[in-house]
Amino acid sequence: MTIGIVGSGRMGQDLFYSLMEYDCQVILVSRNQDQIDKITKRIQKKQRRDPQLMGGKTPIITDKLTDLADCDIMIETVIEDLNVKQEIFQRLEGIAKHTCIFATNTSSLDVTDVFFYGKAKERCLGLHYFYPLKVISAAEVNAGPDTSEETVKEMVKFLSMTGRKPLVLRGESRLVLSKLLISLAAYAYKLSLEGELTLKELDQITKQVLLFGIFEMVDSTGFPIISQCLINLPDHLHSNLFKPLLLQVSDFMKQGKDGRRGEGFLSSEDSGKRAAAYIVNREECYEAYGIRFLSFLLNEIARYMEDPLLDNKQFQETIEEVLGVSASLKSLYQELKEETILETLMTEYKKTLDPLFLPADFKVYRKL
Repeated sequence: MTIGIVGSGRMGQDLFYSLMEYDCQVILVSRNQDQIDKITKRIQKKQRRDPQLMGGKTPIITDKLTDLADCDIMIETVIEDLNVKQEIFQRLEGIAKHTCIFATNTSSLDVTDVFFYGKAKERCLGLHYFYPLKVISAAEVNAGPDTSEETVKEMVKFLSMTGRKPLVLRGESRLVLSKLLISLAAYAYKLSLEGELTLKELDQITKQVLLFGIFEMVDSTGFPIISQCLINLPDHLHSNLFKPLLLQVSDFMKQGKDGRRGEGFLSSEDSGKRAAAYIVNREECYEAYGIRFLSFLLNEIARYMEDPLLDNKQFQETIEEVLGVSASLKSLYQELKEETILETLMTEYKKTLDPLFLPADFKVYRKL
């Protein structure tokens, strides 16, 4: 099997190095000559150190898309720009063999839009990997309305062969992990605007449930990607929630900050201006915010699990791995207790009249 990767950014390179360990020919296309030289030297060093590492198939690094002509699968990993992605796939269709599968590693754009001009839509889909690749084995397979079942099966087979756990998503469930992550970030930012806790304190609270702090995640992902998620992913329930975070991220970007170079939320927080308000019992405050965050998280997940097209068991396993939750979803639900979740959500709803906080049907957790 021959796999082509277009784009030598962080994801493109990580994916390239990951696939080298398996029995397939890997070709990386980059328009950056410095990157090509750097990656070539690294590959040569790996080969000298361990000649058997790549199974006798020397990876190819090139600046020519035409070198992908014999690929069985082409994976695009360039910037989250719809026009750029559309143009790349139009060019790739003119190069590829008639059986090639086209995949976009977008985290915020709908596959219908990315492949809008495609002539072989039945062989097109989204393929969303997660950072860090060495740790998270889950990958979303986002099937478009025209994607054939044969294409989905081939992609699932490829992912399984290369050590990944595929989560197949269709319809409204596409990019569900991106939607969930950005919703958690937007909600945590909403909580910060109440002024009782700093961003760093809220990060510590989220770490009680997740493997990472929410604002750590936002900063490490980078504001360009976060911005695109906030623009492209909201539905009618989430649009109001996303606006404050989008305004702040946009303001940071106007200042030339991207989040990933130590210029993010956590480094920009003015501890003097954002000193937490005087609270008699900080332990109770932390607990209250923790309950609100976990209730929101469980409600969001339960709402997605109502989708009949979603494999709930697969989704649960993927959620637990990607978020690195401290316990299973069912255990978190049982520990917090449904009455507490309902009371917390209804308190938020009565205060905001935002239907986002209306409780979902929690029977999905009882069925797990």
